[in-house]
Amino acid sequence: MKNKRAVIIQCRLSSTRLPQKALKDLGGKTVLDWCLLSMKKVPAAEYYVATDEASFKFLEPICKRNGFKCFAGDLNNVLKRFCDLLKKIDVETVIRGTADNPFLFYEAAIASVEEFEKKNKNSITCDYLTFSGLPHGSGVEIFSAKSLLKAAEQTDSPYDKEHVGPALYNHKDRFNCEFVRAPSRFYFPELRTTIDTPADYLRAISIVNYLNNFDFSVMNEEPYTTEQIVSACTSDYVQNPILFMPSVQKGHGTGHLHRCLETALKTHSFIYIPETASLDEVPSLVEEYKAKGLQNYQIIKSITDDCYPKILVTDLFKITEKEYSIINHFNSVIAIDEGSDYIDELDYVLDIIPSYNEKKNCNLIDSSYISKPKNKKSEIKSSIENILVCIGGEDPANLTKPAVDIVKILFPAAKVKAIGKDFDSPVENLKEKLYEYDLVVTHYGLTAFEAASAGCKVIMLATTKLHELLAQKNNYAYVPYNSLDIENMKKALLSENLLPNKSEEEKELSALITELSKGKRMLCPVCQDANAINKCISRNSTRTYRRCGSCSLVYMAWSCEKDKSYEKAYFFEDYKKQYGKTYKEDFDSIKQQCTKRVNVIDSIINKKSSKNVLDIGCAYGPFLKAACEKGYNPFGTDISEDAIDYVKKELNFPATVAGFPNINTTDEFGHGEFDVVTMWYVIEHFKNLDTVLSKINSILKTGGIFAFSTPSGEGISALSNKEHFYKISPTDHYSVWEPSKANKILYKYGFKVVKIVSTGHHPERFPEIKKSGAKKDSFQWKFVEKKSRIKKLGDTVEIYCRKINDYEK
Repeated sequence: MKNKRAVIIQCRLSSTRLPQKALKDLGGKTVLDWCLLSMKKVPAAEYYVATDEASFKFLEPICKRNGFKCFAGDLNNVLKRFCDLLKKIDVETVIRGTADNPFLFYEAAIASVEEFEKKNKNSITCDYLTFSGLPHGSGVEIFSAKSLLKAAEQTDSPYDKEHVGPALYNHKDRFNCEFVRAPSRFYFPELRTTIDTPADYLRAISIVNYLNNFDFSVMNEEPYTTEQIVSACTSDYVQNPILFMPSVQKGHGTGHLHRCLETALKTHSFIYIPETASLDEVPSLVEEYKAKGLQNYQIIKSITDDCYPKILVTDLFKITEKEYSIINHFNSVIAIDEGSDYIDELDYVLDIIPSYNEKKNCNLIDSSYISKPKNKKSEIKSSIENILVCIGGEDPANLTKPAVDIVKILFPAAKVKAIGKDFDSPVENLKEKLYEYDLVVTHYGLTAFEAASAGCKVIMLATTKLHELLAQKNNYAYVPYNSLDIENMKKALLSENLLPNKSEEEKELSALITELSKGKRMLCPVCQDANAINKCISRNSTRTYRRCGSCSLVYMAWSCEKDKSYEKAYFFEDYKKQYGKTYKEDFDSIKQQCTKRVNVIDSIINKKSSKNVLDIGCAYGPFLKAACEKGYNPFGTDISEDAIDYVKKELNFPATVAGFPNINTTDEFGHGEFDVVTMWYVIEHFKNLDTVLSKINSILKTGGIFAFSTPSGEGISALSNKEHFYKISPTDHYSVWEPSKANKILYKYGFKVVKIVSTGHHPERFPEIKKSGAKKDSFQWKFVEKKSRIKKLGDTVEIYCRKINDYEK
């Protein structure tokens, strides 16, 4: 069959979205090189690139070096271009690819052409075939040359003429066209590998860099395999590309840009430096980091709606209104040392340089992420012989000259080096040369912390009243704001804080940012409104919680924690770590609690009901057994196969493995509606409660009971220490229910709360018991426990509601 095949790659250079994309560099080769390299793996008699006259001279050399011939035809009527070529060569089968797809699955191309020829060999006329479900940009089309020539004569459609394949598959009344689901090896419909836009091109660069292990000297002679391409496309690096946005405006200093350039270099990320940057030092700093390995492609000059990097890391000092408007382009926003009023809206807030505002709501405050110098003083001299004056790259307060004059008077024999405007140029890698100085005179910023870590004496010159307060708070010798003179410099030199003790461990900022880039922003589980502005109520090192402004539900709005897997270990090892015994070992105790729940349901259910109950997230079935013993007909569903297997084989109850709400209860149990639907410590595990509550309404009879239990956001733990409560909250609890607000949410879905039971009463968690150390059974313990029950301060809650009407979306 080889002598009857032709591989034809369609290519033009006049694309408007990304002009001349086929010629763009991709790991030392052009995009077209990659495409041809892949398709040369497909056995064929002829290999052609079909282009237009204007593109021919640019493409022919690339074609030749890859063993392809170059054919020039009609620019706009691509169908005619193909047909003109087919009339020139004698082939039966055409394998069509496009030059904007550098990551073609050549193995899939081989499999699909073999499938096509197999069908025609068996007397089943197949005019067109393609595998469906490949990544967008990794597939090819197979068709009969004779059929295409026939189709061209029968169509006047401009669309058919522009895209070739539609001339066949848009006319299935005349041609047999098959879209065959790709084998599992190739089936990744959620991935994108084509290059159609600037964002696609950056993704392609990231794929190549990942596969080459960021070695820019690698020159591939072989195309990437399917498995290699998939591994790159599904990697955190390609899935969660990072864009750093430093302040590059005059007056903000160079520290922000330095930090972002350094971290972008280490993480192989992108950095946004707009043409409007007013910071004079931008060109020299960029060149400095290019010399260290920063690549041109990493510098982004504009941010568009389809911007490829999805994780934004800001280092802006204070986000402006214009900068804030850009944030919606990104899946996640991480802010470093942010001081604006927009903090509440950001996904993650990281303070590295300690701020004065102790009430600032940060996820993490840790100055050990300041990059420390490796070179440190071996001994601390009492004399001061070498002095560095460095008041930032810009020195907006013009303190460098007076500071130099003063230290020269105070230390006439010392060598004084000054960096800044009108003085010496910035020193490359200054951080590693600070140890050479006995005294560093600087302002509140990175240099001060770095100098302290290098073992230098440090004096901060307060450039604002706030910086004066920060110097005091962080125990640095300082000259007060607007008070730079000889006397105040002498006082600073006599300060007990002249030699700061900053010996904390150093942590790698690039490693932290890489972990945070895996974080995901989440919507209110009920409202699912991406445009809502919901108030932040708590932050910790891995999560951010918000209160929905519409329904009032508290929910996890951002997390970089891995999703939990509810397998056997969840009920055994994990459960035992928390409770001291496995779920099965605790079965009888759990069943006792379930019996109490059944009694509550019994007290409010319509006595004439058929008592069919569906327990969602039934685990190993303690509620099912308790319900059965009370005369109910139990049915269970859970995502754990081991748990469902136990329920069916050991307890003999009907149960099925299903991820709610993706279940058809009529098919599974023969019941489309139930009298009772329950969820015990399950509801908080759903990221989308809108679909869950809608589904429950649809399978619950009018007047039926929906009951669930969940941790309480109004229990003593949440009320007495909110930050600790959210910090220890399980990472797979996506909503925190407050009993007083439950009815508002549930009413929206056709339910009315009829009973709330406060559970999980723990006197030992009350501040007064912690303070007094009162023991169980003491008067104070019993008094606090009674108060907890009366005021419903239990750390868990059971909510029972009745369906009052059907819910329509």
